[in-house]
Amino acid sequence: MAYSLEESLEQISIIIDTYESGVWKDQEGLRIIQRDLAIHNYHLTKYNIEAYQKFNTVLFNRGSKSVAAAKVEADEEVPELRMLRKIMGSVDQVLWSIRSEISIIKKEQ
Repeated sequence: MAYSLEESLEQISIIIDTYESGVWKDQEGLRIIQRDLAIHNYHLTKYNIEAYQKFNTVLFNRGSKSVAAAKVEADEEVPELRMLRKIMGSVDQVLWSIRSEISIIKKEQ
């Protein structure tokens, strides 16, 4: 199933809120959260690639502008690239946290 950028961002927020609340109860609940979060992170990756291609197009078509000026222009024209990078980095940290928690639960059993 393909998700729009907005749908993926909304689902990521819901999943992280669920994880943070602790209502997942057990290892299986954590696995489900982890899987769902990883799926939406994958969809964000597709949007990140699209944004990066737009960013590079702006840089490539800079004309007589300096690279620095073209980067500023590209940042302004493709703000979603920075947003996606930040969100994906945060999602990665939450995924690591979930993995650690699953590992701790396994050791306790």
